[in-house]
Amino acid sequence: MKYAIEKVLNTIIPEEIKIIIETNKEMNLIVDGEMNNFIVLSPDEMLEAYNEQRDLFDYSIIPFAFFEDDYLCLYYKNHNISIIYWSTERAIESKKLAMFELYSSYDDFIKNVS
Repeated sequence: MKYAIEKVLNTIIPEEIKIIIETNKEMNLIVDGEMNNFIVLSPDEMLEAYNEQRDLFDYSIIPFAFFEDDYLCLYYKNHNISIIYWSTERAIESKKLAMFELYSSYDDFIKNVS
């Protein structure tokens, strides 16, 4: 099944990530040395979150979970998909400052959350 955000951005979300989205309501991940409880977005909420941050995300970043005002995102770059932490507060200042790579590939992410 293709999500609305995939149609809008003309991209593909890996099946392994879709399984996480469809089966998990939350995920605990360590970010900057602290455990954070991320709430997993539904497919419709993913598109809503993307639309709210569209000017900052552009086409390369797709949010799939959130913690407070920040997001866990898929980051599409050079035929690779990494997992990043997106700081909304820092994004206002600079997109580069807003992104923190947590996993260099979604495969590494899947291994650590499964």
